[in-house]
Amino acid sequence: MAPPEHHNRAHALLSASSSHRWLNCTPAPRLEAPYPDSESDAAAEGTAAHELAEHKLRKLNGDDTTPIEESEWADEEMDSHTDDYADNVMAELALAQETSPAAFLTIEHRLDFSHIVPDGFGTGDAIIVADGTMTIVDLKYGKGVEVSAVGNPQMRLYALGALAQFGMIYNINKIRMVIFQPRRGNTSVDEISVDELTAWGREVVAPRAQLAIKGEGELNAGAWCGFCKHAPQCPALAAQYLEPLPKEPDEVTPAAPEPETLTDDEIAHIVAWSGEIKKWLSKVEKFALDEANNGHAYPGLKLVEGRSVRKYADEDAVAAAVKEAGYDPYEKKLLGITAMTKLLGKKVFQEKLGDYIHKPAGKPTLVPVADKRPELQVATPETVFHKIGDA
Repeated sequence: MAPPEHHNRAHALLSASSSHRWLNCTPAPRLEAPYPDSESDAAAEGTAAHELAEHKLRKLNGDDTTPIEESEWADEEMDSHTDDYADNVMAELALAQETSPAAFLTIEHRLDFSHIVPDGFGTGDAIIVADGTMTIVDLKYGKGVEVSAVGNPQMRLYALGALAQFGMIYNINKIRMVIFQPRRGNTSVDEISVDELTAWGREVVAPRAQLAIKGEGELNAGAWCGFCKHAPQCPALAAQYLEPLPKEPDEVTPAAPEPETLTDDEIAHIVAWSGEIKKWLSKVEKFALDEANNGHAYPGLKLVEGRSVRKYADEDAVAAAVKEAGYDPYEKKLLGITAMTKLLGKKVFQEKLGDYIHKPAGKPTLVPVADKRPELQVATPETVFHKIGDA
């Protein structure tokens, strides 16, 4: 079998991986379509992890597999996490075979759910087909956002595709969906009956997919906008971000009053949205700069040369000249923790340096109450001191 090449796969307009977006904002896929695809470092790292995980899982399952080329992203951490993923999937297979001896594992399997979503297809990382319960395992190598399997539309669409293919062969009445996200220490599981799943596909997905494939419906901003290519130009997202901000008398232009003049509700709204607003503003600025560099003109704006810093034209020549003058041109400093871990490897790093690592308390920060971190107890006269006579 040829080595896995995940980066060369085709992608559906209404993909399972973007379903959280188009199910909530049906015009999004058509609005995103004109924008070119680009791959971030995080996406490239995730692709490398999936290719390595597939290779390992095929070996454990006894499948023919060609060794994959060494990736620049491969390191000890990725090797460890992909081992854990492969072991996790094989454990799920063994569990299924206890009650369904004919259960089998299919790896990186193309799934067609076009009976629900026009031209809908995707690729399931690992699917365990068995009588009773079919299990779908999805590897998430990212560590930025914790992914839950509960109500996860991507997993459910994969389940609909797998059910369409294998439901006539096996007596499947329940779907078990597992998200394996090792870099977050997150293994999330959700289960749904086949009846509930098919009802969701028919009543929720199908009508929204019909709107989405035509680019119809209302723009709807929310948490699903994070990776939308149209975000910098989306009026609904702009309205959501600008809504909490105080306005000038025209009730449109954002104002910038002094913080002490704001109400508690206004401050809470602004702080809660500040992180997303900053990211969105950066996206808008980058989009506008890219367009301006391509010749597009914006009213009231012009393209100019930005500030630059001095650089050596030839570092080797500079070093030689400084040495000739009798000085050392280089400075020495201790490697940072990340670089040192990469140099020594996680195991040696922990053995040799574990006792010397200290993690100071983080700087206090305001976040929405839904954040999972415990609330800090602020030191005030009321919390530090007790009245005389109090127990």
